[in-house]
Amino acid sequence: MENDNDMDQSRLPIWEQVKKYQPKGRVWLHFPGHGGGFGLPAGEAAAAFAQVARLDLTELPELDDLHSPTGAIAEAEELAADVWHADKTYFLVNGSSAGVLAMVLAACGPGELILAPRNAHGSFYHALILSGAVPRYLPVAEQNGLTLNVTPKAVQEAFARYPQARALFLTSPGYNGICAQVAEIADIVRSYGALLLLDEAHGAHLGFSRSLPASAGHLADLRVQSWHKTLAALTPGAVLHQHGARINQHRLRSALQLVQTSSPSYPLLLSLDAVRREMALKGEAVADEMARKAAQLRFAIAKLLPLLTETELAPAGFRLDTTRVTVLTSEAGICSFTAARQLVKFGIDLELVQAGALLAVVGPGFQGKDVKRVVTALSSLTQQKPEKNKALPPLPQADVVLSPREAFYCLSRYVSLQDARGQIAAATVASYPPGMPLVAPGERITNDVITYIQEASRAGVCFRGLDGEGRIKICGAEK
Repeated sequence: MENDNDMDQSRLPIWEQVKKYQPKGRVWLHFPGHGGGFGLPAGEAAAAFAQVARLDLTELPELDDLHSPTGAIAEAEELAADVWHADKTYFLVNGSSAGVLAMVLAACGPGELILAPRNAHGSFYHALILSGAVPRYLPVAEQNGLTLNVTPKAVQEAFARYPQARALFLTSPGYNGICAQVAEIADIVRSYGALLLLDEAHGAHLGFSRSLPASAGHLADLRVQSWHKTLAALTPGAVLHQHGARINQHRLRSALQLVQTSSPSYPLLLSLDAVRREMALKGEAVADEMARKAAQLRFAIAKLLPLLTETELAPAGFRLDTTRVTVLTSEAGICSFTAARQLVKFGIDLELVQAGALLAVVGPGFQGKDVKRVVTALSSLTQQKPEKNKALPPLPQADVVLSPREAFYCLSRYVSLQDARGQIAAATVASYPPGMPLVAPGERITNDVITYIQEASRAGVCFRGLDGEGRIKICGAEK
């Protein structure tokens, strides 16, 4: 991405202002209570936190206000908007999840329809509860047990069936780096006068390197990016970009105030500003280096185990972000969960263990020298040939009975999986990561849902939404 104006991208507005207002020598009669680090509990942890604590300030007059910025934060957001070609950029200190909540709240009201593929992050379902919007789901292409993405054909068919839909919520790239045809989908959305909300949490680096898929995110009305995921911001630093004027900016700002803390982290804001400068000045080099290291890792692993490649995805029109390295353990006759435990013994931590696949993510901080270590660990797997994964059934289709909001506020109770058959779910049940719901509030708990939970649990998949006894929350008062 190239900047097209005279904005000085070498500046760090938030850091410049914080440096002027260092706590040393000042009387600290405001939050946070540690007083610039002097009040931290004694011990090793305090020593580690001391430097960060000096920067852990609050919304003092000289330091601007995230929720109504007019100074350094406003300048930093303007610089970020310039780099990512947005009309307005908002810094997020509560992660991309806050951005997803704000997008849906700004775009949809109670009772309005919103289209979404089932691979939407769990925060999307939380947004349905807050907004009162009613979902209609699109099918998601699958291959070799992996969820791919949504196709333009599926979007067209969904709008033909629900032409009154207010918006489409799209995730691209997905967790495994599979990119949808965003430009073609955007044309369909526009033809129906709807809004395009893009969860680009995993794609902030796209568009900077010719070795990686381009980003058509600027065609969305709103898009969210997790800079802590694929760039070098502190967790959970993220941004929300607004493109065009079809979203009411005042409503969006109100939504952001609703879902973000009133005490934003200044170290986190500083990291966002620093990442923006890095990508403005060296973005192509950063992304090219990520792609180069990923290619090196992929080449080494492919000698041992099969990988997900763009060649397999091309017939369906999908592109692949190659910094996401999906190892297809099932095709090698290796259990992914056993493989992951073995890698941990070598000191190698993965982003995601799926039934039948492992996901490694190459970010700016990955060290090329570690490729050999990964190969050594994987070589031990091919020699041991652990037990084979048991294939999981297809993800069950959603049977929506109530809106997520109605289900969330109804009387509810926990019951065993067997007793839940035919009942209405009162809470989301999802595997983490990646957080894609198996069943959402307001949906019927079918035989397929119960079978999937049971078989996936036996395979080693962990679920959120079940209680400590493995029970599920359903609508209805206690009997």
